[in-house]
Amino acid sequence: MGQTKGQTKDLPYEVKSSEELGRYLVASRDLAPGEIILTEPPIVFGPKAMPDPEAKMPCVGCYKPIFTDVGERCSSCGWPVCSGNCPGLTDPRHHGLECQVLRARPECVLDNMADYYRHDALLPLRCVLLQKTDPERWRLVLDQQSHMESRLPGSEAYEEANEFIVEYLINNFIDKLDSGVKAKYLPEISKELLHRMCGIIDTNALEIRLPEGSELNGLYAQTSIMEHSCIPNTKHTFTVDTKDKNNLYNISVKVVIPILKGEHIATMYSHALWGTQARRQHLRDTKYFSCKCPRCSDPTELGTYLSAMKCMGDGKEVCDGIHLPEDPLDDETEWACSKCKVKLGNSQINGLIAQMGEDVDNVLMIGGSVPMLENILCRLSTFLHPNHYHMYSIKHSLVQLYGRQSSYMTEDILDKKIKMCKDLIFITKTLDPGNARLSLYSAVLHHELHSALVLKSKKVKSDGTKITVDEIKQLLAEANNSINIALDALKDDIEEASGKKLIDVIAKSKSDFERFCKEKNIDLL
Repeated sequence: MGQTKGQTKDLPYEVKSSEELGRYLVASRDLAPGEIILTEPPIVFGPKAMPDPEAKMPCVGCYKPIFTDVGERCSSCGWPVCSGNCPGLTDPRHHGLECQVLRARPECVLDNMADYYRHDALLPLRCVLLQKTDPERWRLVLDQQSHMESRLPGSEAYEEANEFIVEYLINNFIDKLDSGVKAKYLPEISKELLHRMCGIIDTNALEIRLPEGSELNGLYAQTSIMEHSCIPNTKHTFTVDTKDKNNLYNISVKVVIPILKGEHIATMYSHALWGTQARRQHLRDTKYFSCKCPRCSDPTELGTYLSAMKCMGDGKEVCDGIHLPEDPLDDETEWACSKCKVKLGNSQINGLIAQMGEDVDNVLMIGGSVPMLENILCRLSTFLHPNHYHMYSIKHSLVQLYGRQSSYMTEDILDKKIKMCKDLIFITKTLDPGNARLSLYSAVLHHELHSALVLKSKKVKSDGTKITVDEIKQLLAEANNSINIALDALKDDIEEASGKKLIDVIAKSKSDFERFCKEKNIDLL
């Protein structure tokens, strides 16, 4: 393996390989939280389509979101840009090279923009353009796993890539190139090669979120070797705001929980708050492997019961047991009750969970009110363990509403909010002890716990008695601890738009809190 730029020979990791895992990284010495394992530039990167491409698209030169119908166009190829003077239009790492191909179709349109300008097709094009312009980077692209054996014609992945990327690039651009341009930039080009690029991107690309709201996909040589675990011990961040263009989109991989010498270095490719079956299915569909990590192997998911169901009994007697999968690594496993003999089939469980998931998504999509959220929480609590991931979603929304309106600021409501925050913090911390994937969730929960504790310290008790000075100090000391944990959880998210916005909100709360303590002459030291 090539040495990562900027690193010494004394690398904190070694590259190993096995038949089951392929290449993977292990710690070459004991690694402590905060240590940087590697930093490297992207091999190649490209824009993703925006959520509503008919309204906004990323500029192909700098990726700044632009209004689709009124934006300027590249004078050579006609693709939407922020300005005709955008520096990225001539930069070969951005639009400079691909423009030589895209100009084969110079016509501009204002209708069906999302179909006409498919930004997801640009990264595969940028990959194949490396073969002549940067052979070393091209070798690094080809060195990455494509899983073409799982993307054969007829498969969903193949047909989707074929329609939206391969045929699109060939019919609209590549087949229209004159032989001189094709020989200069694409000496080898075929449907098979483009499909391989799609497989490499789907398997290895990492999402880079930019401050303005657009997103890129990037390929990284060393980082892609890291294996997946549902309990990641690293976190990666990107350099997205820098004046040094050589550092743009560099990735840094940092240790978040202690890694002993010889232990595997792992990242996470799925959502930490999905249940085991959802995570494993996602990984099979997108990364082509079945996860067998300690969390996936544990029916209780590390004691969180994130996928657990309540037992409904046998129809004759009520049971307060919990249904868990007998073998979570078996897709056909039965779910057994912890107290009675009732068992349910996996398909029954999946059907129930899917229906409940639709109900939860519908409520959250419309920005559910407190009564709506409490209603669905009550209904689902009949079937689901209190820690189930659908319950988590609803509670996470509820804690952000309790204490915001006068009708939801009673002592009982604040106590309910405090307990809910602490329950969710336990789940979050257990599943992601190093804030590798759930830093924003953790920060929100600790911030909401802080606000509830501060509000409670200002209220008269429900029995009419005043809260004592010692009780106030205890509440405010806990509130101070919570706000500090919230800010610490976000220390690696400052360059992301959502992280920066949340940091600003929490920092203001901390400032208000310190001013309040000073005014009341309360010393928390």
